Amino acid sequence: MIEIISYQEVKGNNKDIVNNEFEKLLNEIKNKYNAEILSVDYEEEDGKEGILYIKVGELKITFNSFLEYVDFCLNYGADLDIVSPSKLKISSKEFGETVAHIIEFFKRFYEKYNIMFNVHIKEEDNINVEEYKNGIYDEDDIFALQEEGLIKVKAVFEGFGSSEDEVIKKVLLSFGDNIVVNKVITKPLEKEGNYKNVNFYGLIAVEIFCKPFDIVEMAYKFLPVVISIEDRYIEIDGLELQDIGNDLGGAVFELTHAAVMKNLN
Repeated sequence: MIEIISYQEVKGNNKDIVNNEFEKLLNEIKNKYNAEILSVDYEEEDGKEGILYIKVGELKITFNSFLEYVDFCLNYGADLDIVSPSKLKISSKEFGETVAHIIEFFKRFYEKYNIMFNVHIKEEDNINVEEYKNGIYDEDDIFALQEEGLIKVKAVFEGFGSSEDEVIKKVLLSFGDNIVVNKVITKPLEKEGNYKNVNFYGLIAVEIFCKPFDIVEMAYKFLPVVISIEDRYIEIDGLELQDIGNDLGGAVFELTHAAVMKNLN
């Protein structure tokens, strides 16, 4: 079980609308998750367009699974604190199903609004593609990485570009520094439709080692075709569990804001 304190906020220039939307939100969360309302704060701030009315609710919520916790963060993303556990141990199956749920959530968002994250690609750093095709690390190195608490993951992405090597380099350079890449394999696909005139179109499979937070971040930023978790069990400490929840909530907020701004322009 996962217990959190969630801080839900509603603000606007119309006091009645703020009050109504706030009550609606809290009742929805209370009924859906049997949440306990700990406190409600009300503030008024002077703004350029008049008074800004702000209501903040502090709620205690308990989830029966990691998936239920993540689903809450995706749909009611806000600041949260983890109360317990100090460390969560779940099966790779449950973790994988949750990651698949995250990918599906952001895919639906992309299909509806045609908005997704622009992944930052680092400057090229003399990447030897052939070394990655053969594998960078031996068995002793891999054992050491796993002893450090990194999870062995296989992920498959769809990509296209001027060459196979160029696509591989872009994938490698888009990963954060916390992700250790061991091996890359590609599989060309039949070039049809929008990909008919590109030099390379296909699947890029990578074997990587990273923390649970990095897997979640990779899931919603890259929308991989497949993610396979090699470890039997996944351990997530309380702080990382909290970071995952806040990061997902922030990601949804960022994309939602982008969608609103797109419709205004």
